[in-house]
Amino acid sequence: MSVLRFALPPSLGTEKLVDETRHLRKVLTDLLGTDVDVTVSQSYERLAQNLVSGAIDAAHAPPFVCAQVEPQGVTIVVRAVRRGRSTYGAALVRKKGTDVSLVRPKQIRAAWVDPQSVAGYLLALSHLKTTRRLDPARHFAEQNFFGSYPAALAAVLDGRADLCSIHAHKGRPESVLESATQHAPGREHEVELVEMTPEVPGDGIAVAKTANAEALRSAFLQLYKDAASSKLLSTIFAADGFEKAPPASYRALYAVAPRDF
Repeated sequence: MSVLRFALPPSLGTEKLVDETRHLRKVLTDLLGTDVDVTVSQSYERLAQNLVSGAIDAAHAPPFVCAQVEPQGVTIVVRAVRRGRSTYGAALVRKKGTDVSLVRPKQIRAAWVDPQSVAGYLLALSHLKTTRRLDPARHFAEQNFFGSYPAALAAVLDGRADLCSIHAHKGRPESVLESATQHAPGREHEVELVEMTPEVPGDGIAVAKTANAEALRSAFLQLYKDAASSKLLSTIFAADGFEKAPPASYRALYAVAPRDF
């Protein structure tokens, strides 16, 4: 029996994901009727490369990666739904009580997740450039990438940085607290919103040409149906469920998702 190779992204922090991969492997194996190997990708770039090359068969991919690989023949079979929504935005946040302000950008030390993280960097970058007319590379005191939401948020809360960007929903201020609770449990009330960005399509399950897209779509649409599999929706995917993704649903991100990787 062949083994289906499924990859998770690095954005939630490897330590958290390692504890859950065994559970995910079992659930997917049961749903698909084939052995599944679950790994955590080292970077977004490697995730995209492996999907296009067929080194992995499927992956939980953030929207930037979906936009990179979709035009190259990778199928996005489903996308995550959270509180009835399959789109999301980013919240620029600071530690509560600090005087961090975009009016004084020269003093800001930014803590970003990854150069290819949509909510952890790209949405914030686009918002700053188009709405605030600020280019962090020119106007901020410092920028660093921390590799995950927990690490970037910890840098802000510990005083090693002044501003970071986390996923949230525009028009739902409480979603900022929810996101902070997920990535900095116990310290969520130390997080304060600075500004919100517009929304884009959320993360999806990307399937390479090497795998059966319909079988994987069916499997992820069934995750909510029993207690064992539905638990994974919150622990790994931070979602309520998945919905079928229409073709080319990440087209809006194609222009900012280079494919020369």
